[in-house]
Amino acid sequence: MEKTNNIPREQRKIKELAREYEEKGFEVLIEPNRNLLPDFLRNYHPDLVLKKGDLNVVVEVKTSETIKNSEYLKELSAKINSIENWKFELVITNPRPNNSFRNKKYEEFTLSELENKIDKLSNSIDKDFLEPHFLYAWSLFEASSRAILKAEQPNIDRKLNPAVNIKQLYSYGIIGRLDYEWLNKISEIRNHIVHGHQIQNSPIKEKDLNKLMRITEDFIKEIKTFANNGYK
Repeated sequence: MEKTNNIPREQRKIKELAREYEEKGFEVLIEPNRNLLPDFLRNYHPDLVLKKGDLNVVVEVKTSETIKNSEYLKELSAKINSIENWKFELVITNPRPNNSFRNKKYEEFTLSELENKIDKLSNSIDKDFLEPHFLYAWSLFEASSRAILKAEQPNIDRKLNPAVNIKQLYSYGIIGRLDYEWLNKISEIRNHIVHGHQIQNSPIKEKDLNKLMRITEDFIKEIKTFANNGYK
């Protein structure tokens, strides 16, 4: 039997996974009490138990700090996988130092610099050649997304990976589902442009660029309410 208090990174990941599985139609139990577990799990303390139709999934969330007791996980996974219609999943959530924004060689823009840059962008857009303006707007969006995550969630590990940042924005309720889906879609277009892929039907539209800039401007306005976070 193993029961340890989940560290904050694990707790955040458990809640994030719970939301994702609920959206996929699963019934979700977070750290369920023993009386809610089937007999064969009564001696264990799973982080998540999921059910959808005949499928049942037990999820354990670990970090490098808490995965040391591998015997417990081996025993639990063997027990679960031996039962029909039951499945075990192990999720490892660790910061990646080489992708973390704690790297000292990177320096963020101040709020006033972000405002100035997006102002200049607004006044210089060539509607017949949107791609470079879109890429510059995307860079300002990434900067503002890291800034608002720092303001609203100062203890999380901010990343240089935009896909991670977008997921964090959604997980912490900073953006809604529609903006989350739109940003993921538009980031794929950004990747094609950056890597020199031909894109059919001119996918970048002026409304896309305007929306990206509006989201960035909204982030900047929200950050201003966090006066104690060191932004100017």
